[in-house]
Amino acid sequence: MSRRLGWARSLCAALGIVAAGCGGGAEASEEPQEAREEETSGGDQNGTSEDGVAISGLMGTIRRDQVENALNPRMMRFTRCFAERMGDVEYLGGSIRMSFRVHTDGSVAWVYPAETDIGDRDTERCVLDVARGTRFPRPRGGEAEFTWGFGMDPSEDVRPPLSWDASAIEARASDLRGLRGQCRVSGAHSITIYVAPEGAVVAAGGTTPDAESDAALDCILDAVRAMTMPDPGSYAAKVTFEVR
Repeated sequence: MSRRLGWARSLCAALGIVAAGCGGGAEASEEPQEAREEETSGGDQNGTSEDGVAISGLMGTIRRDQVENALNPRMMRFTRCFAERMGDVEYLGGSIRMSFRVHTDGSVAWVYPAETDIGDRDTERCVLDVARGTRFPRPRGGEAEFTWGFGMDPSEDVRPPLSWDASAIEARASDLRGLRGQCRVSGAHSITIYVAPEGAVVAAGGTTPDAESDAALDCILDAVRAMTMPDPGSYAAKVTFEVR
């Protein structure tokens, strides 16, 4: 792969966290980490964290350091999700925060994109698949829920897309409102798209309000990719808007 990837940025697990602070970012390395990636147990679930921080779920808790220890070794796989799509979306980049529910045996019950501005459903699906395969330590007291995320900057070798405000696609506001009924939307979906010169939608991705709204999101994205947006001029633009 000749294109140089940007920097991977680690985001702190958020739900139920009771102290400030977060682990540092990780550089997107091309050094093989297969052995590390298989070590997804996150450490011993017994004992307490040095800072006493735990991530609380509806019925159980899991320590922040256990979440980080389970997911950070998979950063190479998350990075590959971006690399595999940069041939089609050369300026691909953005952040994603995923909502997890973990069974009492440490397996993932569900994970969905609670926040993302990556703007490419294929990349987001790949990231979610990697996250879904993670094995966590057993939560204490029952199943646990938490959020965790990371970001990836666009390739250093390409110009980033123009950043548009949602008002730039006001001409499509009526069409976008119509998707609420067409796609049986329940709750808010934040959609991010890349618009090429002459208005073609190159790629699109987005969030779901819960783990059961994949079909609605796919319906929205299929419709949005078929739309012609305002012409950004000589270079592509990136814009985020809501469908609710």
